[in-house]
Amino acid sequence: MKFFLDTASIEQISKWKKFDLVHGVTTNPTLLSKESSDPVKVIKEICKIVNGDVSAQVTERNSKGMIEQAKFLRSIDKKKIVIKLPCTLDGIQAARFLSDKNYKINITLGFDPAQISTFKNINISYFSFIIGRVEDFGDSNISNIPLLKLMIKKLNPKIKFLAASIRNSSQLLSAATNGADVITVPPTTWDKIYKNKYTLDGEKSFMESWEQLPNDVRKKYEIKK
Repeated sequence: MKFFLDTASIEQISKWKKFDLVHGVTTNPTLLSKESSDPVKVIKEICKIVNGDVSAQVTERNSKGMIEQAKFLRSIDKKKIVIKLPCTLDGIQAARFLSDKNYKINITLGFDPAQISTFKNINISYFSFIIGRVEDFGDSNISNIPLLKLMIKKLNPKIKFLAASIRNSSQLLSAATNGADVITVPPTTWDKIYKNKYTLDGEKSFMESWEQLPNDVRKKYEIKK
């Protein structure tokens, strides 16, 4: 299982790469727009610092436009760029054409396991299944995670199940323990996980107890400065 970082922030990619949590990067138009910079330059810079796949999403709405844009996006880095296409009929048509040209493809905005059905004979690299965003509408996709994994196994085992829109540790654990091959996590979620209030409170409690000892006693235990 791999962890991708769901961001277009060079700063955040550099930060979390140090913790071995950036095996690839997924971007989208929203994330790129937040950087207030030339998106092509941003993608190029990401490819320079990331060793794995980098998803770049099309902004065209029809299949012909998607295909033309995909050609350009792929030219940024032919080894690392994965073309991100929406799970729409136009996106599927584009995926069929591009897969025959050996493009790496990430189908995004997957909300229903049944949507994987059309990819039995289309060799996409990833199917991005949205988890967190569904809860914004008062629903849940957690129970569908193992169903999607089973569908992929039966239809086209070469496809990697990418769990996306991970907003908390519960969603991450559900994806990880139910067969996701890749989990793409935004930096904000990693921040929440590693700023666990019980962990931080425990650290604070330990140090408060420690500081009750006389300074000369503590120095014997601590690193000399």
